[in-house]
Amino acid sequence: MRPEEVFRIETANLDFVQRTMLNPFGKTAAARRKLTMTDDVWSILKGRTASSKSSYVFASPDNPERPIGSVRKAHDAAVRRAKIVPGFRLYDLRHTYASRAVMAGVDLPTLAALLGHTSVQMTMRYVHPAEEHKREAAAKIEKFKMVSAMELAARTQGVTTKVTTVERVQ
Repeated sequence: MRPEEVFRIETANLDFVQRTMLNPFGKTAAARRKLTMTDDVWSILKGRTASSKSSYVFASPDNPERPIGSVRKAHDAAVRRAKIVPGFRLYDLRHTYASRAVMAGVDLPTLAALLGHTSVQMTMRYVHPAEEHKREAAAKIEKFKMVSAMELAARTQGVTTKVTTVERVQ
């Protein structure tokens, strides 16, 4: 979720039985979406709502009838104290999530829906594959080519083939 979407979560939009949350806000129809809670999110939100007297999960400390406006000062201070260089923005975590989701095998249309994007092109701006995953992709392509060639040879020439896996040690 975008930080401002998280800040505005209302307890009425949480369904702990179905493990979903509704985000009724957003600049586009795609941003207004239902999301499935992970186990960690379910546990954290369940704990926060159990002790909250506000309709907001993350209520303003000054006025519990309003959501918090921002955590930027606290986030920037934490980054400075931790001496994280280069620094990072809270929003950068959306990019990390998108990259890890693709590396885990989530397809782009599904990821676009999860992120609240109207197009896969926008989602592509968030995905940054690691070098190791690029190498793994190249190895998968090579394996596919080899298996395809062997299957073609078996079909066209009646050759019996047995595919074995060869691992390269680096």
